Amino acid sequence: MTTSTFKVYGAGETAAKFKPGDYILVSTTGILARFIRFGQFIRYHGKMKPFSHWNHAAMIVDEDGTIVEAIGRGVVYGHISEYQDVEYYLVNTKMNAQSRAQSIAACKSFLKDKYGWWTIASIATELLTGIKLQFTNSNTMICSAVVAQSLWAGGVIFDRNPYQMMPADLAAVFDVRVSIKKVDSSN
Repeated sequence: MTTSTFKVYGAGETAAKFKPGDYILVSTTGILARFIRFGQFIRYHGKMKPFSHWNHAAMIVDEDGTIVEAIGRGVVYGHISEYQDVEYYLVNTKMNAQSRAQSIAACKSFLKDKYGWWTIASIATELLTGIKLQFTNSNTMICSAVVAQSLWAGGVIFDRNPYQMMPADLAAVFDVRVSIKKVDSSN
């Protein structure tokens, strides 16, 4: 497990400060999002179950909140404000300046790569059968692989292939758990 901290931003909230080399975890509601969460639910049991909440990850690449993310049309620039209507977790990776710079350089090198549909197929095969296969095409990435490969370039070591990591794997490595909001029942 890697040392980190994280902050939860609810729908309508947004962070005021960003550090390049940090990343976000998001839970959205689309069809692919539901498929990813279902797959993670199948894969993760026991101690790992709290990490299966998220279906998307994106890397912060500047102090203005610009992100790099893999979406259906490929690896592209975006902005964290695109997620202001949903809850997201901003993860501080606690990397030093050199590691952050290396991570961002790697992350930007993935821009214009295509979305890794074959990677999704290989992860689905593993989830359904337990057989670990890796299908891929050159210059393709999924969202969590963009973040994991970028962090790996900055010196973060993972115990699984960064190209095959899911958002739950990133959450587990950095011990990002779903925050349970307490309801005030004294009224």
